[in-house]
Amino acid sequence: MRNGYTVTYQMRKRQRQRRQKIIGYVLKIAAVVLIAFLIVRFVCFSYTIQGDSMMPTIENGEKHLVNRLIYHIKGPSRYDVIVFKLDDDASSSYYVKRVIGLPGETVQIKDGKIYVDGKAAKNYSDESISSPGVASEEITLGSDEYFVLGDNYSNSEDSRSAGIGNIKRSNIIGKVSIKYWPWG
Repeated sequence: MRNGYTVTYQMRKRQRQRRQKIIGYVLKIAAVVLIAFLIVRFVCFSYTIQGDSMMPTIENGEKHLVNRLIYHIKGPSRYDVIVFKLDDDASSSYYVKRVIGLPGETVQIKDGKIYVDGKAAKNYSDESISSPGVASEEITLGSDEYFVLGDNYSNSEDSRSAGIGNIKRSNIIGKVSIKYWPWG
């Protein structure tokens, strides 16, 4: 009788160990899924560039990670490449542009060049800006507004367009960070 009890005890012990091992695996998988969700939701997400407005810096079809967290720590800086959406965009389209003007600054495009507070800003293209749009007159940015341009000045719908205009801080999703596709 004692031998049968030992066998039963050992079988139950093995079953309990198997159950604990399975529960351990399930908990590890659940933790990985939760961490992945939190990273994508709050830290970064993948974005595929659509269009040629950021050429030659960023090309159509490139895949980049977008850092969502950085702008919760500090605001966008001049020349950051950002992802944003528009207030009234029902399709929830994202736009990728470069920050040129910061809150409280004045921006104007004249003679094919960008001026911020009267000083020439860095040019990200070899071409001059032939269409200044609404920035042909000096624009003063509000306390939560940014002026953005695509690097491909002749093929970009950006803050020069009345349809986009100045970008509110609350509409900025994140900073374009690491390019991971295509390699090289």
